[in-house]
Amino acid sequence: MHQWINRTLCFSLLLVFAISLAACGQTANNQAPANNASGQQQPAAPSPSDGKITVEDAVGTVTLAKKPERIVTMDFSFTDMLVTLGVQPIGIADDSSPDLFMDSVKSQLKAYTSVGSRYEPSIELISSLKPDLIIVDINKHKNALPQLKAIAPILVLDDFQADYNQMLKNYMITAKAVGKEEEGKKRLQEHQTKMDAAKQKIKSANLTVLPAVVNPKGFFGHSDHSYSGSMLKMLGFTDPLKNDAAYPQLTLEQLVETNPQALFLMPTDKVTIVNQWETNPLWNKIDAVANKKVYTVERRDWSLSRGMLGSEKIADDIVKQLGEK
Repeated sequence: MHQWINRTLCFSLLLVFAISLAACGQTANNQAPANNASGQQQPAAPSPSDGKITVEDAVGTVTLAKKPERIVTMDFSFTDMLVTLGVQPIGIADDSSPDLFMDSVKSQLKAYTSVGSRYEPSIELISSLKPDLIIVDINKHKNALPQLKAIAPILVLDDFQADYNQMLKNYMITAKAVGKEEEGKKRLQEHQTKMDAAKQKIKSANLTVLPAVVNPKGFFGHSDHSYSGSMLKMLGFTDPLKNDAAYPQLTLEQLVETNPQALFLMPTDKVTIVNQWETNPLWNKIDAVANKKVYTVERRDWSLSRGMLGSEKIADDIVKQLGEK
């Protein structure tokens, strides 16, 4: 009997002790939020990005510490893309000739520093601008990439050999890199609406159409692997070249054999090889020539400014010449 009483007493004491511990624990848990509310702040959890921008370019992953503010563009196409997004570059490789910008790009540009040729830019001058992003082409600037990367982060795009679809991808890569992805998406939708409208105005696209850059020494056709050639294909026309190269050089005899039904010529000079060919009887054997469908367009619009504004100007020119009247 005595042992039973002792066991009961011990059990009761243990039960009281356990209840007391639980009450203490509950009090401690309830007090923690009250302490925070009275001014004891917990360390803030870092944001997922901490302001960083990560984007995939033509060679890999680019991580920028923050939204870039001092950007150098190494070609006209990148400048087209930036001004479309409302971003001003501080330096541009413009071949030391602002006249090479298409009008709708030039009108939006503010003061900038020319860093020279697109193929041989001034590395020293680029460095002096203290950029926080340099946009380059994987082909044109291949040899300069190590030097440029030592100056600032670089965004490498496959631009010079790009067709129209790749241009659209480059545009969105650029938009994300400069912190304008949402604006880029909205502008892309506007662009696609304009392209759809252009297609509606070209209901009879059953023509073989060839764009070409012509200079004093040569005729360079732009196949549907090129930017302007692929735009024509997108609008419904047929490429007469059927060439795997983007910019094959053609002789007059090869052009006669190709026999485009419409020609869009982009001259680099006032006098080109076409002036010489026009004196040759073979020239008149080309359907485009015989049917008076040879058009002269601006090279800066059709070839240099490979972006939204350049594409829309090409579409406007095509609708003007080949759209239904």
